Amino acid sequence: MKKNFYYILLLVSLALKGQDLKSKADENYQSQDWKKAEVNYSKYLKTNPQDSSAWYRLAYSQLQLGTLDKALKNFDQAYQGNFFPAYTLYQKSKAYALRGEEEKMYQTLNEAVKRGFSNFKLLESEKEWADSRESNTFLEVIQLTKENAFPCLTDSVRRHFDFWIGDWDVLVNGQKVGENIITLAEGGCAIHESYTTAGIFSGQSINYYNPLDRKWHQTWVASGGNVLDYTEIDREPGMIQFLADYLNPTGQVVQSRLTFIANEDGSVRQLFENSTDGGTTWVAGFDGHYVKKFTD
Repeated sequence: MKKNFYYILLLVSLALKGQDLKSKADENYQSQDWKKAEVNYSKYLKTNPQDSSAWYRLAYSQLQLGTLDKALKNFDQAYQGNFFPAYTLYQKSKAYALRGEEEKMYQTLNEAVKRGFSNFKLLESEKEWADSRESNTFLEVIQLTKENAFPCLTDSVRRHFDFWIGDWDVLVNGQKVGENIITLAEGGCAIHESYTTAGIFSGQSINYYNPLDRKWHQTWVASGGNVLDYTEIDREPGMIQFLADYLNPTGQVVQSRLTFIANEDGSVRQLFENSTDGGTTWVAGFDGHYVKKFTD
């Protein structure tokens, strides 16, 4: 019993000592004292080899110190421990870049991208890529990284409504009634509308595809207090149609059907229709013709 007690005390003592080393190493790492960080992480890992974050920080410290063979070996340890695999591979590729091993650099970079690496700004700014930044191969890696960062840009369903994007004059019966600026938002995952008129009326909407119900949605808010939450009811190439309910001034529930159609000449038709009988009959309201502005 007494022997077990001392054994437990020893384990606790070793654990506390290890945590003290880890704390010191973390402080060194945060203050960018790479040499001390290397020493303390190395000591800590002798008794805590399962700590993949410590292997990563040890490797990163060695990368900063220029001891690239050690850095590569210890990035492998972090990777095997599943410490943020994409980011660990990215840092490992920097070690290959500094060693001038281009083939291994690209092999590791591409593997990082396959694992989901998405911080393209690091590729565009970090000094390790200075000699590679103008090459077509490197630019392709940046493009793939951007696609990881903004997956909506390459999702065909989310690109369905792109025909509405532009800076438009809005006409009714040939007369200009307003202007509408339609832009991509949030990395292409949404489309933003900003509508203005010569008078006091204006409105904005956010349009997005929701993978939960596999439908497009539009939420419209206007300066007069109108709020409409539209849900897609039909979609074909060059066309999308929405439906929403709202209360008219008398308190009656009205259905609003909103249709966008891409015309062959590049213009867009936006048609609002209303129904007060549950969709049996429809009355056309606003019928807008969108024509893109052309600036000199």
